[in-house]
Amino acid sequence: MIGLGRHLLLIWGAIVVAGAGCERRTAGPSAATNTLPQAVATATLPVGSTPLPLSSGEESAQAEELVAAEQLAQEGRFTEAEIAYKSLVKKYPDNEEIYFNLAFLYGRTGQTNEAIANYEVALKLLPTYAEAHTNLGNLLVRLKRYDEAIAHLEAAVRANPDNSRSYNNLGTALATAGRSTNAIPQFARAVQLDAAFPQAWFNLGISQLSAGRLEEGILALETAVKLDPSLTPARAALDRAKQVRAARGY
Repeated sequence: MIGLGRHLLLIWGAIVVAGAGCERRTAGPSAATNTLPQAVATATLPVGSTPLPLSSGEESAQAEELVAAEQLAQEGRFTEAEIAYKSLVKKYPDNEEIYFNLAFLYGRTGQTNEAIANYEVALKLLPTYAEAHTNLGNLLVRLKRYDEAIAHLEAAVRANPDNSRSYNNLGTALATAGRSTNAIPQFARAVQLDAAFPQAWFNLGISQLSAGRLEEGILALETAVKLDPSLTPARAALDRAKQVRAARGY
């Protein structure tokens, strides 16, 4: 992380959800008046399964059984859903979607090791599975296994190079690992692909502040707030950045 002279950078922790089905988790900001914030917003990519092809009776049966298991999970009947997915794994061991959904279920229920193991199986079956790379990468970020996380999130970008959230996730991992300078191009690409993505603008601004690029950071945060006035962490970061600018006399 690049320092900003006497202004200490503190992690005040905000994770802002940008994807459907994700949880929102926030923590309060540091009370330091002249401190520039560092925070990261993350978006987990699709959390359900991709529909299976229905070109044969067997594939149709798989699809129906998978939909039934998904319905159990959506209803919060996690134990029954787990049993259903495990039964499907035994019947259809080469179907990466089943492992993906089982992994996602484990992630929802806090069984991180089991989630990781099943995402890894899904990726052995389909190495270009962008959503599995994304979700696995985000889990590894939480475990502070940054090098592994970044490798998976880079793979997600390669597999889905036109998806703004793929770049946002990769930038998040880099920034969380203390590599804000490397994160900036990822967030910049995210907003280039989707100029109406407020969380990516927020992340871009925070990373620019962390890299000592005060004016650019303020402009990015202003864009985030304009796009989403309810994005409280961005508004707080913007206010604090402007206080720093005023304290510097410009």
